[in-house]
Amino acid sequence: MRLPSRMVLIAFFLSIAFVVRAQAPPANTPQPEVRGKKSVVAQQSESVTRAEEPPAPPPTENAPQPVGFESDVYCFGYLGALAESFPVQVSGAENVAEQTDFITDDLLFIDGGYDKGMKVGDEYWIVTAEQEVFHPATGKSIGRFYQYRGRASVFSVEPHTGIVRVTSSCTDIPVGSYLKAFEPVPIPLARKSPPARAGDPPSGKPRGRIVFTRDGVVALGADNVVIVDLGAASGVAPGDFVTIYRYSIGREYGIRPVGAYWVNLPPPPGVSVPRTYLGEAVILMVGDRWAVARLTDAFRLVEVGDEVELK
Repeated sequence: MRLPSRMVLIAFFLSIAFVVRAQAPPANTPQPEVRGKKSVVAQQSESVTRAEEPPAPPPTENAPQPVGFESDVYCFGYLGALAESFPVQVSGAENVAEQTDFITDDLLFIDGGYDKGMKVGDEYWIVTAEQEVFHPATGKSIGRFYQYRGRASVFSVEPHTGIVRVTSSCTDIPVGSYLKAFEPVPIPLARKSPPARAGDPPSGKPRGRIVFTRDGVVALGADNVVIVDLGAASGVAPGDFVTIYRYSIGREYGIRPVGAYWVNLPPPPGVSVPRTYLGEAVILMVGDRWAVARLTDAFRLVEVGDEVELK
């Protein structure tokens, strides 16, 4: 039985519609509802906020730097008169039956009180008189070395006696030590420049010598502390640098034994020879005709008697 042509056309179009529907992408179906607690998540911003970085510190390569340490000054000493007088002396101690030398926090008895101007809280150096110092080139006496043993503050005062407490000790403190009014000594700041090298001419500024060393050291290098015979009278100030040198050995000059030291004798008048540069030192503390200096550079062995020249 033949179908009418109208039915055939209808069937044809229905088949085409079915095929097109099958190839179309599936429609978005709604997600099933989630029951329970709900939280709202805020949409994140696309922009990023960063913490501000602190500004870079200024460079310190050319800034003045400390040229020493407190121990270089506070635990060394100074050159003074042969018979320097001190107002007060340590006459005993709280633990004198158990100790012969004393350190930090020990109580020391002194032979002065209100009559010597002592007041509770006053601070003093603790000093001992040491050896007489002779100039290594001339052999003449240039004074006595007085050693700083530490510091103390007045604990109690009576009319003619008192007690001090040792606040800082550098080494052992014996009975018989003296008290000297404490004055702070700031460590100088300075800019270091390149040291002198072979062939550099003299500066033409004041010259002197190394005349004393800390703890009697005879072979000196960098960081050793010494005393030179240049001071305020020569225009030297804390923070100044001095060049250390000697002359090559000749028949009448150079390193020669003089007394207990090998001494650097200069060339005689009319003889000109190049210098041998040994290093340099920086001035930490200044007296009238002496100064405490710390060796900052040492190219060769430095000894008592070697010459120094203000840089």
